[in-house]
Amino acid sequence: MKSRLKNYIIISLFAFILIATAVLFKATMKEDLLLYYLLISIKNNILLSVATLLSFLGSIKGLIVVSFFLVFILKSNKQRIFLFLDLIGSGLIINITKNIFLRERPIIGQNLLADYSFPSGHTFIAITFYGFLLYLVMKGKQSNYKKLKEGVLLFLIITIPLSRLILGVHYLTDVLGGITLGLAYLFFLIIMYESNFLKDKEDETKLTFSFKYAFEGIITTIKEERNMFIHFLIAIIVVITGIYVRLSLNEWLICLLLFALVFSLELINTAIENTVDLVTTKKNKKAKLAKDAAAGAVLIAAIFASIIGIIIFLPKFF
Repeated sequence: MKSRLKNYIIISLFAFILIATAVLFKATMKEDLLLYYLLISIKNNILLSVATLLSFLGSIKGLIVVSFFLVFILKSNKQRIFLFLDLIGSGLIINITKNIFLRERPIIGQNLLADYSFPSGHTFIAITFYGFLLYLVMKGKQSNYKKLKEGVLLFLIITIPLSRLILGVHYLTDVLGGITLGLAYLFFLIIMYESNFLKDKEDETKLTFSFKYAFEGIITTIKEERNMFIHFLIAIIVVITGIYVRLSLNEWLICLLLFALVFSLELINTAIENTVDLVTTKKNKKAKLAKDAAAGAVLIAAIFASIIGIIIFLPKFF
């Protein structure tokens, strides 16, 4: 199963690279414009209203509404956490990718939206978020409404990308780029979910186990260590704010480096504290120094990360 999904990731990424190359060299611009003007010519008010509603379900506001209901619908905390991480990861990937290609939107899109066009963020979300929900439903127990749920989710996965074309805010290659990149990320999410949350040992490898233990270490630290949980919440706030203010590629890279630095130091600090506690339960000057030094390293990184964050975000609001 996992080896097949890995092959799907490679195929999806290869398809995305081909589309991205065509976009960079404007090889498909003629076809993009032809379909764009064709769709504009056949639009009507009813079609636009339906497309607007579908597009809303793929937007940040729409996902917040859907996620609110999913908190009560999903029975497993693991599923809730994974879907939340899916959303955060999707937001980061699509924002960074858009800032790499810097493709201007079609004329209608330029008047409505301020960000870039390639790849389509709504399409990417439709594939990754609703696609992962479809996977969870298909893996779930048989019920009277299972087929209905699958049908609704499949409908959203197909129609949200189409709605972006109908509204005239994306070219065809933007949508195809969102589909291929979204599929690669979706297959990656499924592999991570099955490796860490399902009890399937049939095709586990040493590499898979190493990823599993690493994720368990991160998740356990977030759940049990107050400071790590605070860092995690701050990172989520930063990501959501960054998506809202549309950070540049360089700004995103700086934020990601700071996340990695603070999280890594906090994990090392936790490892040192637990190791010291395991070795000795008595008061020891060297044990105290080891703990204090590790905590100090985290504090220094957090302070400088905060200063850099203020420098990046403050001009966005004032």
